[in-house]
Amino acid sequence: MPKRNFNTLEEFKANLHKEGATLVEFSGGKVPCILVSPKKYEELLGKVYGKKMSADTLLDIFYDGQDVFVDVNIKFAGADFDGNFLLYANDMIEFFDALAESGLIALAPSETTFTNSQNVFMIQLPKKDAAERALAIIKANARKKTK
Repeated sequence: MPKRNFNTLEEFKANLHKEGATLVEFSGGKVPCILVSPKKYEELLGKVYGKKMSADTLLDIFYDGQDVFVDVNIKFAGADFDGNFLLYANDMIEFFDALAESGLIALAPSETTFTNSQNVFMIQLPKKDAAERALAIIKANARKKTK
């Protein structure tokens, strides 16, 4: 899971995760969910199904006092599968609040024909406090742009 570096705002915007993200209901709470293409989702399931594995999750935060981007890196040990999902945190405070609260992150296929409770892959964060620190950084640095 290589660390990615971006030098300009245009590079950040060009590398944003295109499938999107949402919140899903789980056990009476909200869990942040990153949407991926159905093909990538099926590839993930094929590599992890029936295997003992762990997921290492890293939140790489980039901010300049106005714009906050979070590169969510997930690597599945023993499954030869990883993903980088660059998100614009200014518009996703509730997403990161749910991440800090639940200590869970989910992956699901992006197409609505695939979306149901059976097609959500949950990952427990190894360190919930990292999500809490990330949320504090996001709240302190994300500024809504005036129109």
